[in-house]
Amino acid sequence: MAVDLVLLAMGFTHVVHGGAVESLGLELDPRGNVALGPDGQTSAEGVFAAGDTVLGASLVVRAIASGRAAAASIDRWLRG
Repeated sequence: MAVDLVLLAMGFTHVVHGGAVESLGLELDPRGNVALGPDGQTSAEGVFAAGDTVLGASLVVRAIASGRAAAASIDRWLRG
């Protein structure tokens, strides 16, 4: 079947605490999500996160808003 775009809906899953979260030593909030500072960064300098990683399992519209907020934070950080 020819397609132009494929979206995968993985359902409500929790952030995996191994891999990048573990290797970067990212702090977690009391619910087990990646914690963010007021500037939108994780506990690792220059590392940002969004969506279910910081919100927990949620609606896609919240993930989109979170991604936009992360993009704005990254832009501010890059501009200094």
